[in-house]
Amino acid sequence: MSVHKPIIGLNDAFGAQAKALRSLQGKILSLFDAAGYDEVIPPILERPDSMNSGAGRFLADQTVVFSDPAGAGSLAIRSDMTPQIARIAATRLQHEAELKLCYSGTVMLARPDVRGGSRQQWQTGVECLGVAGHVGDIEVMHLAARTMLAAGFDKPVLQVGHIGLLKALVAESSHALDVWTACISRRSPDDLAALMAKDNLSDAVETALLEMVSGAADQPWLRGHIGSINDAFDQAANALLDLVEEVGEKMEGHVNIHADAAVMPRFLYHSGILFAGFADGVAHALLHGGRYDAMMRAHGRDMPATGFSCDLWALINAR
Repeated sequence: MSVHKPIIGLNDAFGAQAKALRSLQGKILSLFDAAGYDEVIPPILERPDSMNSGAGRFLADQTVVFSDPAGAGSLAIRSDMTPQIARIAATRLQHEAELKLCYSGTVMLARPDVRGGSRQQWQTGVECLGVAGHVGDIEVMHLAARTMLAAGFDKPVLQVGHIGLLKALVAESSHALDVWTACISRRSPDDLAALMAKDNLSDAVETALLEMVSGAADQPWLRGHIGSINDAFDQAANALLDLVEEVGEKMEGHVNIHADAAVMPRFLYHSGILFAGFADGVAHALLHGGRYDAMMRAHGRDMPATGFSCDLWALINAR
């Protein structure tokens, strides 16, 4: 094998492509700065335990770990920057009660998100820490919509969910949560039926899950299922309905907000509200975000936290 053969999933960028990335990066970071978010630049390497704290196995499976020849033990190439921000907030910036931070840099996945996709992403986003409840969620969602507009996308749409809905539905399942999130994300009724056949869920839960992957889990669906599943489901559904109603009144510009119980997290460190950003003419999500208070507790600092991120290469390729 030639030593010069490209590594599958890793690419060089030069010329117009590099200029496009730097231009978009500057535009989005300027937007974040104007909104009061300070930039942080974490190292590309972390200790594996720090990367995976509160993130679950899903993030660990996407993290490349190696032994440091300089004697620092096992090190990990970051596959996501949010755990790094959590570490910084819990250590270097622990004296700050409220933090609004932004970042932009390369992350590398152990394997691509989709077949034939890239293993490298230029992750860019914000983290709002120390701001509880809908106030922080709305601020971050507003900034996410403005990011899609700044990147040149028309008619942004934010689909908003809550991880507590799925947790409540599959509380009695023998399968792990990451199995369910991966299945729901594919939006395939056939895949879901095959998974449920291996479990022993109630008819009401199975019906609700099938409706979720069929695209029917909107605001009326949520209202219709309150009182029919369990208390945890009701709590998550009410939180989601309240947020969608409140954020819809405060979002400026031509931005649509929709509740969708089938919105799933990219990584399993989210512990509350989730959202994904879409735009006119683009079939896939342009950004992902949500609340991750549980990760902060796992890093040793109990504080509310919410944020979103996007891959600049994905934004460029979608335009």
